[in-house]
Amino acid sequence: MYNRAIGFKALMLLSLVMLLSGCVSKPLNPQLQSGVTEEITEKNLPDITAVFKSSGLNNVDIFENWVKDFHESSEYDSNAGFSDADCRMTAMLLAGDSISYTGVEEEYNGDYLMFDIDAIENDERYSVLKEKERLFTTLFGETPIPNGSLSDAFTSIWNKHGICVNSNKFSIISIVFSTYENDKAFVGHTGILIDLKASGCGDGYMFVEKIAFGEPFVFTRLAEPNALVDLFSSRPDYSVSDDEATPLVFNNSELIGQLEKASD
Repeated sequence: MYNRAIGFKALMLLSLVMLLSGCVSKPLNPQLQSGVTEEITEKNLPDITAVFKSSGLNNVDIFENWVKDFHESSEYDSNAGFSDADCRMTAMLLAGDSISYTGVEEEYNGDYLMFDIDAIENDERYSVLKEKERLFTTLFGETPIPNGSLSDAFTSIWNKHGICVNSNKFSIISIVFSTYENDKAFVGHTGILIDLKASGCGDGYMFVEKIAFGEPFVFTRLAEPNALVDLFSSRPDYSVSDDEATPLVFNNSELIGQLEKASD
């Protein structure tokens, strides 16, 4: 015989478990094939941020505002230009509070982060990143390439400053390029990789990025982290000439591959 009181308690317990899990009750867009990139819109934003919260990412409420602000501004300004966030700012927003380090580069005298820094220092929407500006430029800015090794240039920064992402649910993905003079390395693109299984949100991985200023926030479902190498290699914007160093892909400070150069 059905006991209404027991049934009610069971329903409340189930609701509590779902609430505490912080994740969606079904996979994100099960029809979406692995490797297909999808825009983060105001419609799917609640599902995306539920995964963020379950994975322990930071400043999720601010990220929501950034996404909404982008879509609102895009309605009247199709050339957003450098008026919004980029990939590096997004990665620092979501992961910055989970990064520990023993030191930073005290000065930044490079050129490749000039638009990032201008937005952080002069736009109130991105002022949350001001307190991490030195960590930001240390992680993403130009650094000398020792002995011609692009890989050593990037990992040496992490090792020198004791940089560590304190999470087993997400990591920072970085594409490291050389400058035009081939004497320095810098992070030309970055994003956040979420382990969905570790986060209690299904199988595989979800990569979150903002490809560039003026471009939307997007996510990609992946079977494994190494699939990012093929994803990035397929993007013409990341191709380099034969006389430039081949861009490298890192998961935190671990090298996972290099981009394939586009065939003629």
